[in-house]
Amino acid sequence: MPGYAGRVHDCFTDHPERFRLMSWGQLELGAGGSLPDDTFRESVTRKIEQIRDAQKAGHLDAHWAPVDILVLIHQIATAWAAQPDLLPPHGEGRATFLAARRAAIVAAVERLFPATTN
Repeated sequence: MPGYAGRVHDCFTDHPERFRLMSWGQLELGAGGSLPDDTFRESVTRKIEQIRDAQKAGHLDAHWAPVDILVLIHQIATAWAAQPDLLPPHGEGRATFLAARRAAIVAAVERLFPATTN
């Protein structure tokens, strides 16, 4: 889960236009909207099933609902993409800043959803 969170962070900080498009798409759903298409729905369902399988195998705490784990990890991972005004401009120091933010995201997910040894 921590590695996934890091990859999501990397994707959206490297490609902020993707985050903006995703956010815009969510706004278009409106209140009580459903998932936009079968491909997206299948992707979310597959991720939830993977989390559920990890819980059943004893690799992840089963006290959390799989959908909660997915949503919380996604929100943590995209936190910096949602705050572009707080990112340093491209150039000096940006890579170091983003690496530190990525490390914080990975650490947060590790602490919230630690791998179990069962």
